[in-house]
Amino acid sequence: MNNEIQNENEKKALVKYVYPSAPPKNLELRKNNMIVDLTTNLMKLKISENEQKLGIYSVAVEPELARDNYSLFSKIQRAMDPQLNKIFQRKFFSGYNLFASSNSTPKEVRFKAIVENNEYSMILKYVGDMEMSEIVDFEGDNQRKKSFIEKIIKDILLRNKNTIKFGDSRTIVKVNTKNIYDKNTKETVYKGFYTSAQITEMGLFLLVLSINKHIRHITVLEKLKELRQQFSNLQESNLRNEIDKYFKIHKTVLTTYGALRTYRVYSIDYDANPKKTSFNIKEGEMTKTITVYDYFKIQYNIIIQDENQPLIIAESKAKRKLARKKENQEDKNSNENNNNNNNQNTQEERTIYLVPELLYITENTMDNKDKNNRRALGNKTKVDPNSKMEEINSIHQLIQSKSNKTYKNRDGTIVQCKSPLEVSEEWGISLGNNLEIKGRILPQPKLLYGRDKKVFPNNGRFKSEVTLKGVTLNKNNFIYIYDQTDNSDIKLFLRNLMDKARNKDMKLEAGLNEIHGVGLKGNSKWENIYNDLKIVKAHANHIQMAVVFLSSHLEKYYSKLKSFFTNEAKFATQFVISKKLQDVKKAGSMMFNIVEQINIKMGGTNFYIDFYNEKILTPGKIYMILGLECRSSPKGIEYVLTSSTSRNLNKIVTSIESSKNVQEDKERAIQHLLDLALTEFKKSGAPNPPDYIILYRQGGNTVQNRRLLETEVPIFTNFLKNKFNNFNIKFIYICCNLKSDFKFFEKNQNSFSNPKSGLCVDSSITQKDRYEFYIQPQLVNQGTATPCHYQVLYENRDENNPENNLKIEQLELLSFYLSFYYWTWSGAIRVPGALKLATTAMDFYIKHLDGKIEKENKQFKNPEYI
Repeated sequence: MNNEIQNENEKKALVKYVYPSAPPKNLELRKNNMIVDLTTNLMKLKISENEQKLGIYSVAVEPELARDNYSLFSKIQRAMDPQLNKIFQRKFFSGYNLFASSNSTPKEVRFKAIVENNEYSMILKYVGDMEMSEIVDFEGDNQRKKSFIEKIIKDILLRNKNTIKFGDSRTIVKVNTKNIYDKNTKETVYKGFYTSAQITEMGLFLLVLSINKHIRHITVLEKLKELRQQFSNLQESNLRNEIDKYFKIHKTVLTTYGALRTYRVYSIDYDANPKKTSFNIKEGEMTKTITVYDYFKIQYNIIIQDENQPLIIAESKAKRKLARKKENQEDKNSNENNNNNNNQNTQEERTIYLVPELLYITENTMDNKDKNNRRALGNKTKVDPNSKMEEINSIHQLIQSKSNKTYKNRDGTIVQCKSPLEVSEEWGISLGNNLEIKGRILPQPKLLYGRDKKVFPNNGRFKSEVTLKGVTLNKNNFIYIYDQTDNSDIKLFLRNLMDKARNKDMKLEAGLNEIHGVGLKGNSKWENIYNDLKIVKAHANHIQMAVVFLSSHLEKYYSKLKSFFTNEAKFATQFVISKKLQDVKKAGSMMFNIVEQINIKMGGTNFYIDFYNEKILTPGKIYMILGLECRSSPKGIEYVLTSSTSRNLNKIVTSIESSKNVQEDKERAIQHLLDLALTEFKKSGAPNPPDYIILYRQGGNTVQNRRLLETEVPIFTNFLKNKFNNFNIKFIYICCNLKSDFKFFEKNQNSFSNPKSGLCVDSSITQKDRYEFYIQPQLVNQGTATPCHYQVLYENRDENNPENNLKIEQLELLSFYLSFYYWTWSGAIRVPGALKLATTAMDFYIKHLDGKIEKENKQFKNPEYI
């Protein structure tokens, strides 16, 4: 039996999944698309021909250093500089790699130097040459070249005396630029840039994204005091447990001094304080013991105000990587675990102390009032496309600047760096103009409503006063919940709601007085409110919907109410903030939106898109759309899968599953979800299994997508092969990245604007031999829009009969039109509705149900959670 399992695992290991290339373009299907001229935030990256050839050297240090001890490694580099300069004309360290040019190209070089009273050897071994012009994709050796270019560009930008690095990312902020400070939120917005090398089918480019970095001036010390006050009734040990719980969630902190570095909180040392805690530092050849208090006074000219505050112990990246590696290898044999332990013991243990007074909380810890202030501040930072292009193009000035930084060493000597222009010229790097490309505006969909009504969205937005299939409301399936202490006229709101329901073609079989209402005392404790809700639970077997009017008192119990109706009463709810309905101008359109949500949650149909008559889908074929969302939790991984159950893809069922963070259990969870989806699909009356299954999943960067291709795609394909022996089903796995760094601006002579709804780009900026495209479904009126990046990771094409394959134009239109299938918004959203519904269900499950659901098969038959 073990041999059979081993052979099966070996067969799986032999399966090599590669990215599919884009199918041929069909000009006939593109003839109705409007062509527009676009400018992007990609700048041509020019590298002088005579400066391209570089030698790559691997770097080793003896005695061996801890891989995260970059401070000592940098000192060793500087000590070796005079010897390195004799051999190499140019050089740049990128981690433990050296990129350098030399007339002789030595195969191996060894240097020695004394650093901090110890003798170190640096051994450089020649790996190969790097031709910059040969970077064609993000895989293999080219990833190293891409990383090198990005670090060179960052190094050039950081040499400008007006810039610093923000955190540990490639974000550069301009410290002397006029930044925005908001006194209501105690928040500063720093203007800055994010840069990355991009390899497209048109060559090598630098992506430049102008961004705003928010720093909220709430220190860790202030938060510690706030938590102590909040849990003042607890004993000290329990109080510390509550503080630790907070920092397990809000781990990331930001220094208020130096280069604004980010750290992760490992623990809090309550027995330490700045005055009595000391550590050793090197001054020349001497070792000196210094307190944390004196260190900040001497190094940063900062006087710590609270001398008795505890200290934060920061978590190093190396320890974090080792912890993750250990988690991922739990299922391996004891020998491998022993090796991991031995490797961990070889790491140099260094404690990083941080002072709470000098750290900012980076997580969003604002209440509703603060969130409104944050939104107002965000509106101030949003700029129109013309201003955004000016910000992006100002990167030229930073790279060509002659201003440089100077540093003061501990011994008092002044070190002057090369200017950005000098370093740019040294490496032969310069920037060209922004890339200009052609884009297509896809036609807006035709939405089919009741009474044979057709609605064509206007730039992604639409309005209709009817529904295709309205549900029936009667005294047995519909109730309303309200706060007895609320001064709002709930009866009036309910009457308006029912009037709008009639207009939407919903059937009402009861008068207002017949609809049962349950009054709660919102200013009471939850235990009392829960007792009042027992009458609802007693009639839950026939109730389908409850409209809950939230007063300011009941709003704080929102999650508890959600959990009660979902897990105990087990029927759909529609929450309405009663004070919002008091605005007569907005109340009408808001009521229409509420009615549409109620209709969907109770099983009705608002509208559909006829994908077959629109020639997006092939007549006679059956299609199934999936949306997959996953999220890490303390227990492992949570999965949510939404799946379509109707011919027109507008009915869905949602299933939830949990798994441990090991591959075997992930396979079990995903395959169980897919099996449930196919079972529900069959129950819906489909005569056969689907001919096409198209899965949309939240994607990420290149490394993350590659991991999904190698680990998650085989789970689906193996399951489908086993369930359907000859595997006739066409399966397409698509990653959707909402955090694309690309920006598209429609060009009109010398001005720029956001593109119209339905923009599609599938050439010029895409990678060579990759199946990917960008779609921007909405028209954005404020700020600048971000497209969704679609990358097809897998497609089992019919090579013998290409007509059976989905054309790229069909997939693009399908993805765009599916973005209208989200029932809380009268317009297009950024991703297909199935994926957005999966994300919404995940948020609902985690935030409001606390990861607990008491439904059959953990399923929602209607999207009652939206």
